[in-house]
Amino acid sequence: MDRAKSRTNGQAAVTAAIRQAILSNDLVPGQRLIEADLCDSFSTSRSTVRAALAQLTSEGLVEVVAHRGARVRVIGLREALEIVDVRLSLELLCIERAIVRMTPEASAELGELVVRMRDRAAANDVTGFAELTRRAFACYVGLADQDVAREMLERLRDRLSRHRLRLTYRPGRPQIALPYWLDLIDALLRRDLPAAQDALCRHVVNIKETMVAIAEEESSALPAYSR
Repeated sequence: MDRAKSRTNGQAAVTAAIRQAILSNDLVPGQRLIEADLCDSFSTSRSTVRAALAQLTSEGLVEVVAHRGARVRVIGLREALEIVDVRLSLELLCIERAIVRMTPEASAELGELVVRMRDRAAANDVTGFAELTRRAFACYVGLADQDVAREMLERLRDRLSRHRLRLTYRPGRPQIALPYWLDLIDALLRRDLPAAQDALCRHVVNIKETMVAIAEEESSALPAYSR
């Protein structure tokens, strides 16, 4: 029993490490995941690496290509936009539930986050602003108390990691995103569901438009022979 538990814990640790490397872009989309190299990197067995890759494949972060093995899955623009739409549906459910479950503690937390968001946007602190939006998101999704929706949102967020990084670090992004977040949080605090839904939908429209613009800019920057 102890040995089985140890194997499970070891597999979970290797899975988490590879997942984090993908999300942080240390392993880039399309990069081959060679089992022997991963075994050496994590000082583990081939069976553990295979189990980890199977788990990450089920999460949509890894894919197996015939005759070539595993690689970091490439999420194209079309699929990324579809993921954003699915996330919107789940987030709309969460804010509907969060509004009726709002607590004084959550209201105070969201109010404090608004103050800090303004400050970080004014300072053009991209990383700090992104962390505050993550906390605001976690607050209202946590209030919703919808475990399945939360898990699906987390998995879909992970699949968007490359697109999220490019969006987060786009010049001026905190200043552009701030008004949407202020409107959303204000509506949540007032328990105004239509206003919250409108703010979230407008934010998602802007996110999708920006993702398309980034993709077009990157495409136009490529040499003609590589397009």
